[in-house]
Amino acid sequence: GEQELGFAGPAAFDGAQALADHVAQALGRAVTLVQPAARRIQRVAWCTGGAQGYFESAIAAGADAFITGEISEPQAHLAREMGVAFIAAGHHATERYGAPAAAGLVAQQLGIEHHFVEIDNPA
Repeated sequence: GEQELGFAGPAAFDGAQALADHVAQALGRAVTLVQPAARRIQRVAWCTGGAQGYFESAIAAGADAFITGEISEPQAHLAREMGVAFIAAGHHATERYGAPAAAGLVAQQLGIEHHFVEIDNPA
């Protein structure tokens, strides 16, 4: 959409489990995977944090998998019904890179110093 809250792009994974393993390794934490029937993952959509409500938009955009921070019960059923994998990787884990990046940009523009304090959060 016009606010660029979610993104989609090409991918090349043999299946949803391979993608989930990649995400888990990148974020350093276990993820929740709702994996419908096995199929190659060629298009991934993602939106950090609590963006499970954008799953239908990801499906409409042709995603084979959607990655976000949180999952609610309806997304599990929708993933199975539509054949699109859903990966919930943690609200905190999916957003912990954006805040320091934004702070770094602002600090650079304003000539100030910033420090990101990493506090692990299981959510």
